Amino acid sequence: MTQIRKYAFDTEFAPDGAIVKDAPKRLTPEEIAGECAAAYERGKQDAVAQAEREAAAALQALADAASGILTRLEAESQAMRAEAASIALAAGRKIAGAALDAFGHDRAAVAIESAMDALRHQPRLVVKLSPEAAEVLKPRITEMCETHAYAGAVLVRAEPGLSKGAVIIDWSDGVIHMDPAEADQRIQTLIDAALASQLAS
Repeated sequence: MTQIRKYAFDTEFAPDGAIVKDAPKRLTPEEIAGECAAAYERGKQDAVAQAEREAAAALQALADAASGILTRLEAESQAMRAEAASIALAAGRKIAGAALDAFGHDRAAVAIESAMDALRHQPRLVVKLSPEAAEVLKPRITEMCETHAYAGAVLVRAEPGLSKGAVIIDWSDGVIHMDPAEADQRIQTLIDAALASQLAS
């Protein structure tokens, strides 16, 4: 006697009897285990890839933060250098100012004396000083002419625009100009250039 098997409606037929869709293949336990293992591997690879993406994003965030900190530190370091230079220049001006107050006339006198020695054969020197320095140094210049045997004429002129310690010595072929304000400006320019070069590098 033939064994009757219940129809499971797994196969679909067209009206003309052609098979539209076969019944799904039944998998063996080994095939099921293989599919499970493959799905597990795919999931594990996806998890590793996700972890790598997250690690890369975290590293990028750390790099960005470090770059920001370094930029801020560089800006702060530059500001500190500029501030230190400003303080040093202010202190230098204060010291120079005190030195000019104490020795400004002596500085001008030394410059005039050196000019007398170097320009011994010039018939005339025109010495321009601040009004205060001209008044103080006139008798000293007369004495220097005798001491240094300077035979030419030395004309002392008071120039209201000149600062203490500044002196201009003019003769027929040239001029010497010593001005503390110009020296101060040159120092300021050198400091600004040094700071600018550090900023650019």
